[in-house]
Amino acid sequence: MKTSDYSISQKLLHWVSAVIILWSLLSGFYVAVFTVPASVKAWVGFFNVSLTTLYIPVFVLRVYCSFSHGLDFSIRRSLQEYMALLVHKAMYLVLAVVLVTGVLMMDRPINVFNLFSIASFESDPAAIAWYTQVHVGSCALLLLMLVLHIGAVVLHERRGKRVMARMSFKVQSLETTRPQVRARGGNLASFNATSNAPSNNATIKAPIPFHPAKCQKNPPAVPAILDPA
Repeated sequence: MKTSDYSISQKLLHWVSAVIILWSLLSGFYVAVFTVPASVKAWVGFFNVSLTTLYIPVFVLRVYCSFSHGLDFSIRRSLQEYMALLVHKAMYLVLAVVLVTGVLMMDRPINVFNLFSIASFESDPAAIAWYTQVHVGSCALLLLMLVLHIGAVVLHERRGKRVMARMSFKVQSLETTRPQVRARGGNLASFNATSNAPSNNATIKAPIPFHPAKCQKNPPAVPAILDPA
């Protein structure tokens, strides 16, 4: 299968999203499950709410880039690859539910790093409780999907499919763009012979054969071939 390369914007949005989502999920579940000081729990809640609120426009941009730059239906895929693509796009849907319910479950104005605040959208306690349940369930589902996603990446890497290399910002080395002469079983001479470089049409004359002078009774002091006369 021929795969399309990820754009720089896709790579940047992917890694920014990965850091924000993993931090928010892991820290949120940690303070919810384990016993932590009230000050730490309050700080994590304040920081995560502010961070994920700012992440919402980034998420919208990421979805746009994913469907406009990376979704190529002209590429022939196997059934397994179509399933992987479906699961990957389903992660966007679950993440959207997490972000939307996270905003709707707020029973107070959303304070974004003490810079500005957004008024709450819901005041009904029953509705807020329902949004909270959906939010917690979608967070658990998103965490499970992320674990499966990371496991699939590790499996592909072990099988020789360089998924991480396609998502890295490393510039392709010039060595990988040169013709692989040795891999084709050739050598430098055969490569030069088949290259498009202009050939030198100048002919090289054979050296003049050396014929030693016949033996003389009184030979000159300098051999005849070197005699300047």
